[in-house]
This record gives sequence, structure tokens and C-alpha cells, in this order.
Amino acid sequence: MSIYYAPEDFGGKILGDVDTIGGYEFNMIAVFQRTEDGALFFDTDSGCSCFSPFEDSRWENMTPIRTGSWFAGQARKWLREQYGTDADDRDGVEKLIRLVRRELDAPKGGDRG
Repeated sequence: MSIYYAPEDFGGKILGDVDTIGGYEFNMIAVFQRTEDGALFFDTDSGCSCFSPFEDSRWENMTPIRTGSWFAGQARKWLREQYGTDADDRDGVEKLIRLVRRELDAPKGGDRG
């Protein structure tokens, strides 16, 4: 079972993702949020449709996101290292960065909107 396709089974949700390939292959970066404490994590994965994206990902082996600026650097670095990205990929990564920053700036507790 993959945290990507059933994040609620792992006690979380997906906040967003970018796939630079699509179709029968994937090359992705994704941001997950753990439900119990609201902590944010990211992971990257690539492969073919024989496997599910992030099928080996668990909270303990994903990278915690502590600040928006740190994540922005990591996400942009990941994108630079990919082959054949386009404007949609760049826009997707920038959207993911904004989403993470918004989430980190959101009030904690019951008033999360």
C-alpha cells in the first residue's frame, strides 16, 4: 500500500505534488502532512507504472519540513536536477512552495480554517 494513494491509512494527507513525467512513468516530489501533529514532510520518487509512487515512503524515512525557505531551496534544487522539465513543472514547484509556506504560517490548533 502506498502513502500516496491512501495517505489516510498512514495517518496523513497529501498537500500537493509535482510529476515531471506523467503517463506510465513518474518522477515526483510530494508534500505530506501528518494528521496527529500537523507536521510537514516531503519525499521524491521515480519509476514506472509497475510500482506505485512512494510505496516505500513512511514518516520515518521522509524529510521533515521545518521552514518554508529551506523547503523552497530543496524543491528548486530537485527540479534543477531533473531532465527535460518545462514551465508547468516550474510553476508546479512554485505552487508547492507557496502551499508549504501558507501551511507553516497557518495558526496551529483548532482555528486552522
